Amino acid sequence: MIELMSAKLICDTIVVSDTDGVYLYAQATKRVARVSKMSKTVRSNLANRGFFNTVPRSMWHRRPKRWRSLMLLLTKSCPLACEYCYAHGGENDGMMSPETADRAVAAYMETKPVNPKVTFFGAGEPTLNVQAIKHVVEKYGSRIRWSITTSGVMPESFLQWLIDHDVGVTVSMDGPPHIQNRLRPLRNGGASASIVERTIRTLAEVPGRTVAVRATVTHETLQEINQVLVYFQDLGITTVHLEGMYSLGRALDQRENALNPLDFSEMLQMVQAGLDWARSTGRRLKIGGLTYLLTPRIGYYCGPMSGQTMVVNCLGQLTACSEVSDDQISEWEHFGLGYIDGKGRILVNEERLNDYQHRVVSRMVPCRQCFARYICRGGCAHKAWVATGDIYVPNPQHCRFVRAIVPFLIRRMAER
Repeated sequence: MIELMSAKLICDTIVVSDTDGVYLYAQATKRVARVSKMSKTVRSNLANRGFFNTVPRSMWHRRPKRWRSLMLLLTKSCPLACEYCYAHGGENDGMMSPETADRAVAAYMETKPVNPKVTFFGAGEPTLNVQAIKHVVEKYGSRIRWSITTSGVMPESFLQWLIDHDVGVTVSMDGPPHIQNRLRPLRNGGASASIVERTIRTLAEVPGRTVAVRATVTHETLQEINQVLVYFQDLGITTVHLEGMYSLGRALDQRENALNPLDFSEMLQMVQAGLDWARSTGRRLKIGGLTYLLTPRIGYYCGPMSGQTMVVNCLGQLTACSEVSDDQISEWEHFGLGYIDGKGRILVNEERLNDYQHRVVSRMVPCRQCFARYICRGGCAHKAWVATGDIYVPNPQHCRFVRAIVPFLIRRMAER
């Protein structure tokens, strides 16, 4: 069980006090240390070893270079009916045309990005839009690093096409068949697990390919988290991304057997189980809220809100959040960002983007005195809006989680 520890920020260094000593993490130099107690002499010695630095300029707010990457929300159609889908995927039609996809990629490439990256994503299943994917990948080829996040429910022939064209694949899957088929059934109510297993095993057989899975964890499935991780390991998965379920979209629907999000202690339990598994197996673990532990900055939790990632939906509209995919979602009036016109010009609501780009922890009053502010970066703006009605006021649940887990992680790093 993760116990709460006292922590404070001194210059760039997070100082965690526990009953058996003091643990330190210098964010600028990435150094960690443990001392039995703090004194002037100990502090001076630590300073000579790279602790207690002035917060470097690299951690301060600077306006980012625009459009480093592109995300295409290819469709709202979906072969699954996931119990918690944030976008009600499959309940509405919508398919990006190859022409719209081409205009988006061309407009993005006109900005001359360094190491261009395009991700196929969606408020549905992107592999349903084979035509658009093949069109842009075959036209632009290896000039761009391509990736896709998928349910794993796709024809074997198209999966092989993705492999042959070196498209990185992340599969959304929640665990063994009894979990997967409950939370992520086919739209007709059928089982999806065997199809997704086939996709993952095919990927795992490709030499040198990373096999990544993103799993949503609910209150119910947390009870089996260790079995879930062993199952992923046995499938040949090398990277696991764990996320607690949020009450968005279909998860808010009132019905029998409704799913429950993780509470505070359960979020901590999920992280500890994941870390223990990753350490014992040598596999990679990712947890979204902790992405920036080793890359602290004063601003920008995500690329779309800062203008670094261009997110284009089926209609060629720009959104500042992939969870707010179009104007059918109530928050669109706050997150819609512009559009790409018929001539391929990127037309942005500059006033709104400028406001987004000022969402940095130095401007978020609740964050200014938090010891973890450079790691947290204010958290997800959309989830903050849902929780508080203000993107400048962070989600209190996220704050509580970060303030508890960061000291635990610092202690864990120092003890290695």
